[in-house]
Amino acid sequence: MTAVPSRGVAAPPPPPPAAAPPSHPARRAHVAPYPPTAWDPSWEPANALVAAYLAVTLVPLVVAVALDRTSATRLGAHATMLLLTGWGARPRHGHSRIAAWLPWIPLLLVPALYNELPHVAAGFGTAMHDARVLGWEHGLFGASPARTFSAAAPWRWLSETLHAGYLSYYALIFGPPLLLFARGRRRAFAVSAFTVMLAFVCCYAVFVCFPVQGPWFEWPVPTTIPDGPVRRAVERLLRAGSSRGTAFPSSHVAVSLAQTLAVLRASRPLGAACAVCTLALALGAVYGSLHYGVDVVAGAGVGTAVGLLGAKLYDRIG
Repeated sequence: MTAVPSRGVAAPPPPPPAAAPPSHPARRAHVAPYPPTAWDPSWEPANALVAAYLAVTLVPLVVAVALDRTSATRLGAHATMLLLTGWGARPRHGHSRIAAWLPWIPLLLVPALYNELPHVAAGFGTAMHDARVLGWEHGLFGASPARTFSAAAPWRWLSETLHAGYLSYYALIFGPPLLLFARGRRRAFAVSAFTVMLAFVCCYAVFVCFPVQGPWFEWPVPTTIPDGPVRRAVERLLRAGSSRGTAFPSSHVAVSLAQTLAVLRASRPLGAACAVCTLALALGAVYGSLHYGVDVVAGAGVGTAVGLLGAKLYDRIG
């Protein structure tokens, strides 16, 4: 006999239908050779930035060649750098190893980019603007710290320490990116490279349009600067490779400060070391009469702005 449910008691719901077997076997998911990460820009920002800078400065360089102020060889080297950074700006390899190396291209081009600046500036003219900058210098400080700093503190230990800080500039450009790259921190490395190149491009744009020689070329070396092996090393370096018209703003200070702020987000100990070197560099640039005081102030302004905004701009471009 079939049981009849009592009045007022709901009947149990029917069981769910059995799932139909798949009409075809499941396809095996494609596995990428390198697992995806948060770092996957459609553009490589450091290369894109430098390629844009090179494209714009191609015009005054062509003018300089036409006016016979520089050689066609310079124009060829410039075009080569433009092609190289243009190629590196658009990664076509996804997560492959070559994409991780692309931010090194503009970093390794820094010496060549710096060396060509007087030739690019020649397309706008040959006048220097030291007199105007010295007017700002005296208005801000009352005198030029590039003359008075070493006279107020003519101590060899201080001179050698501050000049060593000045030489740390080259380690500040390449050291933090190299450490981040070696640790496999691809995005932090790429942001560091982009921030450095953004600081360079900001300074180089001013150098081209508003060249300033600075005290190294403008004045005799002050006799109040104590002699020493580090000071002599700085002098040899400047005689071998310093470019005229690249004093204002100080790219040494701008790049070092921007790098410090960028690296602090990735590694506080490394950022703290960069900060100490940057402070010594800024003081050494003035103590050694290598920059006007106002060069350093302007460079600090550029470096602070770039260091604070670099990561955000990187994300927008990438």
